[in-house]
Amino acid sequence: MSRTVKVQERMNGHVAQLEQFTHLGAAIDRLAVAHAAMDDADAWGQELARVRDMSHRAFGQPQATTSMAPIRGQMERDLAACDSLHHQTRQLASGSEELQMAEAVLGLMMQRTRSHLDNAVRIVHKEGLGQTSVLLGNQWNRAQWLLGLASLFALVCAVLAAYVARLWASANERSTLLARTGEELERRNRELRETMLSKEEKEVMLKEIHHRVKNNLQIVRSLIRFQTDKVSDPRTLELFNECVNRVGAMALVHEQTYMSKDLANINVANYLNSLVRDLVSAYNIRMRLKMDVDIQVDTLGVDTLTPLGLLINEVVSNSFKHAFKGRDEGTIILHLNGTEEGGLLLRVGDDGIGLPNKDTWHKPNSLGMDLIHTLSGQLNATMTLEPGPGMVYQLISAPEVEVRRRA
Repeated sequence: MSRTVKVQERMNGHVAQLEQFTHLGAAIDRLAVAHAAMDDADAWGQELARVRDMSHRAFGQPQATTSMAPIRGQMERDLAACDSLHHQTRQLASGSEELQMAEAVLGLMMQRTRSHLDNAVRIVHKEGLGQTSVLLGNQWNRAQWLLGLASLFALVCAVLAAYVARLWASANERSTLLARTGEELERRNRELRETMLSKEEKEVMLKEIHHRVKNNLQIVRSLIRFQTDKVSDPRTLELFNECVNRVGAMALVHEQTYMSKDLANINVANYLNSLVRDLVSAYNIRMRLKMDVDIQVDTLGVDTLTPLGLLINEVVSNSFKHAFKGRDEGTIILHLNGTEEGGLLLRVGDDGIGLPNKDTWHKPNSLGMDLIHTLSGQLNATMTLEPGPGMVYQLISAPEVEVRRRA
């Protein structure tokens, strides 16, 4: 609505400007009459001042277009020329050729002034009234479109109101049935809550179970260590220590489990770092040991982490026992990436002296090597020995989809 009012105000301004141009044309005609009145010397000056004032007001309207500025300048110059010619004719002798020539030029200048005024009127009709008429037409078309849209919206509201009324009636009919159903569901929910443990209670129970299993394994570990105090044979003592480390690796899994917020996902980095640290302490490593550890797996389940931890325990234990004999320094390599669903890639070993003949590594000749092969089978993984110095095992476990297909 405000746009329409503004367009209407612009149109009224253009109409008022046309009216001023009409009065300006009459004033130019009176200026020509004042020139012809030879006996009244002041009439020309008064009419010329009136014409200039009316021209200034007509061309100075706020709605005047930029194309009127050149016309206004031309009219000012032509009026100045007319004034000069008027005073020149008053100084020339009557009937002389110079007077006739000046009168003819003055007539032409007056005609040019009127033609400039006609051009200004055409510009107002074309650029002023024409454009505002188009704008008013567009506003009217938009108003008609909005009116049609409002009518359609009213019709839609009426249809929706009828539909809502039917839904309300249907809802009232079903409210009693829903109330009875809700009461029945509430009664059964109360019975279910009374007969089943909550999720929190289950988690607390599972954590308590893992805690007790860890404590029992620690007791077993302590008993084995107590027994080692009565053993003097070095080979037997070594076997006891290996059992202690294996039991410790299993106990560490249960410890990480009950310390984890999510029992199904145990932090792998914390577990493996604790495992390697315990092994370094158990074997009393005094050499300069470098740890090349890169764990790219965040969490794993107990079923995967237990055999994985035992396998890493055997490999790292073998490295501490055999890889660095006669050396002052060495590196333990432990890289793990991938996912439990898409398959894991494990690189574990050392840069030590390695095996004299690596072609026979896959033929177990000790309990430790037998465990390594057995645990890789539990992980559904293929195990290879990387070429180069040292002993570096590479395990690639199959994705869960492939494991289910094999099963």
